[in-house]
Amino acid sequence: MVFSMRRRFRAAIGSMVFALSSVTQAEPGVVLHEYIPPDPKEDIELAATTTDGRLPAAMMTRSGLVEAPDTSRLPTAAEKAYGMSAPRSVESRYNPDRDTRRPVVSRYDDPFSPATAPYKRLRAFDGVAADYTLTVVDTTLRAVVRGDAVNPGDDAFYGDMTVDLVPGEPVRIPSVGPGARIIRQTTQPSVDVELVRDGAENWFVRGPIRTRLRLVLQLAIAQDTFGGAFGDMAVGGQRRIPAVPSNVARSVHEVVKALGLEGETSTRAIVTYLVTYFRGFEPSEQAPRGRDNIYLDLALSRKGVCRHRAYAFVITALGLGIPARMVLNEAHAWVEVHDGSLWRRIDLGGASTLLEQQDAGPPRPPHRTAPDVFPWPQGSQAEDSGAAVAQRSRTEQTPSDGSGATGPHNQYSYPGPTMAESELSSRMVPVTMTVLSHDSQVLRGSPMRVEGVVRTDHGPCSFVRVNVLIRDPRTARRHEIGAVSTDEEGRFKGSVVIPLEVQVGDYDVMVATPGDAQCGPGTSDP
Repeated sequence: MVFSMRRRFRAAIGSMVFALSSVTQAEPGVVLHEYIPPDPKEDIELAATTTDGRLPAAMMTRSGLVEAPDTSRLPTAAEKAYGMSAPRSVESRYNPDRDTRRPVVSRYDDPFSPATAPYKRLRAFDGVAADYTLTVVDTTLRAVVRGDAVNPGDDAFYGDMTVDLVPGEPVRIPSVGPGARIIRQTTQPSVDVELVRDGAENWFVRGPIRTRLRLVLQLAIAQDTFGGAFGDMAVGGQRRIPAVPSNVARSVHEVVKALGLEGETSTRAIVTYLVTYFRGFEPSEQAPRGRDNIYLDLALSRKGVCRHRAYAFVITALGLGIPARMVLNEAHAWVEVHDGSLWRRIDLGGASTLLEQQDAGPPRPPHRTAPDVFPWPQGSQAEDSGAAVAQRSRTEQTPSDGSGATGPHNQYSYPGPTMAESELSSRMVPVTMTVLSHDSQVLRGSPMRVEGVVRTDHGPCSFVRVNVLIRDPRTARRHEIGAVSTDEEGRFKGSVVIPLEVQVGDYDVMVATPGDAQCGPGTSDP
């Protein structure tokens, strides 16, 4: 109510000034109308709301002052949408891979404010099958927990995401963390939707009609979820979890024996040791093999990036009777462990070198968390943690227009060279880009290997960025899904993760480069 009255009051002043100026000659130097920009601090003081009255217009959080998204804006056809192409929980399994090379660049979009990069919680798994794939133990869908207010000890967030509803079907959407509660919600256009979750706290939205909408949320979650002291109790004293299959239990016992954890009963001691151990993994060009068991190969070789560390950690913890989950999105993977009171997020490192965020709009403060209580190898903060790569990306990705945006909001489409790149290319040497090999069949959410070369007539293009794209041969539309870089010989070899939102089908694999001072921009043939 306060917001509506204040906005109407300002509008009335403008109307009166306009009417007066139409019949009265203004004195020189007299300002008849002055634009008064919105003041988020004033919005907080006056308990102002968004234009539809559903959400607070701004919030003061531990991370800083954040403004509510524009709840009147309709979604556009160009936006990336969480929709029918994302798998349902009952269809979702995590299939581990042996590609332990570190990604160079990961693309990421963040629908939350304060910014949670790279910890958008998109897929979670809390069980393991006999074939060593990760599963969701309880796929029953229940209503997401709601709350009346943000309580002391909570962190508050806004969420703003575009969703393609499928009548009666659950559509996967991200959340900020385990135990998050919905305080307020609104949609544009207005549709009566239901937010539900499964046993691993994967979130879904369900609606009665087929349409594209924007879902805007105010969320609250316990601050202790993201850091601070880890609770302790005897193993088995947390919550009961299903026993792992017997063959998995035998493999876990082999790992536990190798780590010297036999007989340990303290959850805190076990988790601390496991975190330290798996944070010590290293990326490797050589895939771990030798045991015909991917869990044992990863866990005992200590090779792998974020997804390998999280995968092996979770199986080990579950085998020991400790509730644990693997959580991942298009850019990073980590674990959640229950300490007897709540789920705790733990980053095991192994993130990509650079995070390329596809955000637009005004800058948002990064989410501030309590200190990490678990040790990192050779220092208090690992350079390959998710938080570290997000900080590097904020520092290195300077927007070209000064707006604070780092790219088009929620888009995967490759826009082609900018005007500056086109002008620069006229002074560069033309390049030839060739894809030599790539994986022919890839699951959504899984890495695709790609290898090729970038050259000019005068020699290789060394250390240039290579964007990896897939092209729909039916529509010729391209989707940029990640990036790698060339070596000194102009060769590139790496993996990029296929986004969950890409429709199932056949695609051409292409590469493109913006070039550098010696090599011009270029694109391979489809």
